[in-house]
Amino acid sequence: GAAMVNLLTAFGRRVARIVNGLALQVRIVLALADRDFFMRAEKGSFGVWGVLFEPLALMLTLLALRILVRMKTVDLMNPLIWLACGVTMLYLFKKIAIKALTGVAKGQKMFFYRRIRPLDTLLASTLLEARLHASILILIFISESFWFWRVQLDNPALALIDFIVTVMLAFGIGVSALVIGHRIPIVKTLTKFGLNRILLWTSGIFFATYTLPGPARPLVTWNPLLHSVEILRHSINSAYPIPDISLDYLLTCAFLSCGFGLIFYFSNEALLLSDD
Repeated sequence: GAAMVNLLTAFGRRVARIVNGLALQVRIVLALADRDFFMRAEKGSFGVWGVLFEPLALMLTLLALRILVRMKTVDLMNPLIWLACGVTMLYLFKKIAIKALTGVAKGQKMFFYRRIRPLDTLLASTLLEARLHASILILIFISESFWFWRVQLDNPALALIDFIVTVMLAFGIGVSALVIGHRIPIVKTLTKFGLNRILLWTSGIFFATYTLPGPARPLVTWNPLLHSVEILRHSINSAYPIPDISLDYLLTCAFLSCGFGLIFYFSNEALLLSDD
């Protein structure tokens, strides 16, 4: 009777407060992402376009190199699309993870506001990089489709899942390295070195997995980003072979990295707030 009605009313109010709180945090993250974007655009020489220039410049350089040496690893796909998958996903991963290592220190002034927490700035930076690199992929894909007057995207759902999971992977690794790096500073240095060097040569930018001899594949397939790149290529052309590449492995790495990253973060949030 009346007790049940009161219980349901109290429960409804509690749920409403939780939903309103989450909606407010979402608006804060979106506002921080827009703020970060406009600040980056104002600092660059080419404004908004300058934000997209770096990965595009690398893609054009590698495309010219491919034409020069006549590589034969991308016969199943347009070379520009093949390179775009590798370069864009690598830059997406690097930018999110590296921004996580420095994003808290840069956002210290905003933590004066009680509703803005370090996690909000990290999520905003991640959202911004995801938007930018998704725009790069879409721009290149649409341009290639108009140029050759054909559209090939065999599995758009797989491409979307792959992109989202890669964002989660980068965020989790970045947050984990950030928190651990506060305890052990050398971790930040090693993470930056690994992102800038090791991943460059093991993420499938310069090779296709199916062209590697079987015994050599374990040397690179430990890298979850290689799985992300090759799955994206396979989603565009289902005939593109991906031996020893697994979406399950990518999902496992992403959920583990996010899980550990969030555990580390909430256990050390006070430490991040006191960062100078």
